[in-house]
Amino acid sequence: MKNKELIYWADLTGPAVLDEIVRLTIMDTNNNALFNHTFNTRLVDWWCSDLNGISPDDTYNEKTFSEYKDEIQSIFNDTSKLITFNSSTFFLEKQGINLSNKQIDDLADPFRVTGDENDTIDNLCAYYGYPLSDNIYSRTGIDYTRAINYCFHEMENYRKAQGN
Repeated sequence: MKNKELIYWADLTGPAVLDEIVRLTIMDTNNNALFNHTFNTRLVDWWCSDLNGISPDDTYNEKTFSEYKDEIQSIFNDTSKLITFNSSTFFLEKQGINLSNKQIDDLADPFRVTGDENDTIDNLCAYYGYPLSDNIYSRTGIDYTRAINYCFHEMENYRKAQGN
């Protein structure tokens, strides 16, 4: 079954030069999780958990991204549009995921207010009334993708109401 639109969320380790994906969640627009995993890293063995709520200790017993690559690619192959916030397609492509011919709808782009660190998923959720937990350590990839999905639908409703 081909999914027209999929939502995804990727958490990265930092620092930017060595960034690796430590969590990827993919769901359809009906909030059905299609993929939800945390990954062990290959290069980075420590990062600031305050960035994503994921401790390096949480990933040591997990498989690496490359062990899921074919499954992830298969899911992405079955869609034409990917919806996310602060798109991380570079890191997916760096891991060998082919996203050519995919429309990427990054909700951060139309939401940009100040163009700085205040343009966050937290502020997007606050703006559209989605109850994302204040505790970053309790958030899951499912929480993020559901938040993106909710906000995407709210944005679409506003666009329709405004006639564009």
